[in-house]
Amino acid sequence: MRYIVSILVLMLAACSSTPEKKYYQLPMKASAAQTATVMGQKNQIWLQRVMLSDVLTSNGITYQTSDVSYTNASSHLWASPLEQQLGQSMVNELSSQLPERLVSLQPLQNSPDTLDITLTAFNGRYDGKVLIQGFWTLSDGKEIVRRNFDIQLEQKEDGYPDLVRTLSEGWQQVAQGIVKEINKL
Repeated sequence: MRYIVSILVLMLAACSSTPEKKYYQLPMKASAAQTATVMGQKNQIWLQRVMLSDVLTSNGITYQTSDVSYTNASSHLWASPLEQQLGQSMVNELSSQLPERLVSLQPLQNSPDTLDITLTAFNGRYDGKVLIQGFWTLSDGKEIVRRNFDIQLEQKEDGYPDLVRTLSEGWQQVAQGIVKEINKL
């Protein structure tokens, strides 16, 4: 009888074990040293903030399970806060594409151009698509430019590692769109 009770206890313990947690970081290109000199008012871009919609603020990776429902993974987590990763990645991307501009997460001069980004979607979806949606606002003190972005990419492989890589690819496309607008100004 003790033998049967022991087996039942072990089986119950095995069923209740929590899955191993895995942590993910957005991949970033190696950043080149920035050599821009802050001399004029148009030389610095301050990424003031990256704001996330409430569903994206969890430390779990967000996944859309139907047309109206979302879930945040409990064992597939961001290695550091998503806002922080997105900010660092955007500064890295803009710095490499705008070598004549000093791009930073802090204001280093009195009146830098300010960039704010709001994300309403940064997630995988049940149909294999990856969504990066939102808008960004760039202000140079005299003029304000606001642009929406809606990027939908196909996830090439199943699983969270490829989802994170595809999200990073879409985030790079957002950066390219911002660079195009900055170069028009």
